[in-house]
Amino acid sequence: MIGILGLILLFSVIIVGGERGAISLIALCGNLLLLSLSIFLMAIGVPSLLVTIGASGAVSCITLFYQNGSNIKTWSAFVAVVVTMSVLFVFIYGVVWRTEIGGLNEIQAVGEDVLYYYNVNLGISMKNVMASIIILSTLGAVLDMSLTVTVSVYEVKNHKPDITITEMIKSGMHIGSEVIGTTVNTLLFAYLGESLLLFSYLKMQKYSMELLLNSKILFQNCVSMFFGAIACVLVMPISAILLAKMAWLEELE
Repeated sequence: MIGILGLILLFSVIIVGGERGAISLIALCGNLLLLSLSIFLMAIGVPSLLVTIGASGAVSCITLFYQNGSNIKTWSAFVAVVVTMSVLFVFIYGVVWRTEIGGLNEIQAVGEDVLYYYNVNLGISMKNVMASIIILSTLGAVLDMSLTVTVSVYEVKNHKPDITITEMIKSGMHIGSEVIGTTVNTLLFAYLGESLLLFSYLKMQKYSMELLLNSKILFQNCVSMFFGAIACVLVMPISAILLAKMAWLEELE
């Protein structure tokens, strides 16, 4: 069934997207290979911090430059992503280490498969792994938002060559504010959709609301969503400002 669904996706993307769709699929496969390699490197003991930084940079380059070429739109988006993720990197690690949310949550820890069949002493820092998970999951939303803003502002510039830098930045902020709601909704429903069965289980086990709100499992899922939303809001003005500045410098040349 997975193979059938994969083939349907493959043909749908190629038929609808054409050459660009094929490029997107190749980029998707490349990103999946990179993430698989990252998991392998972490498992054999390579520092999670180095793996995460390397994987984030490679995924950003594939997603932006391979799919969309090297131009001021992609470079503006890339720099905006680097700046945003660098700022959030400190906060993500601070939250993970302060709250100690790494490792198995309450539901996973009591599972029979975990207790009897798996060795939970992996010899790697679960806090670092959790931070890597949050960073990589946040990266996807940031890449999407940054490229959306830079491409939109660039099109505005092409259709109105006499637009000022201030107007370009305001245009980027307006465009970003229009799509930020749908982006946050996407992050929210992605979490809620995959957690419906979990919430049903917790309800059947008569978990109290207080216990649920203070549980590791809820915080692990919510923290990625919150950081993703925060990152999208932060990258929006940075992308608009960088694109406006680069477009102005391009005119001077």
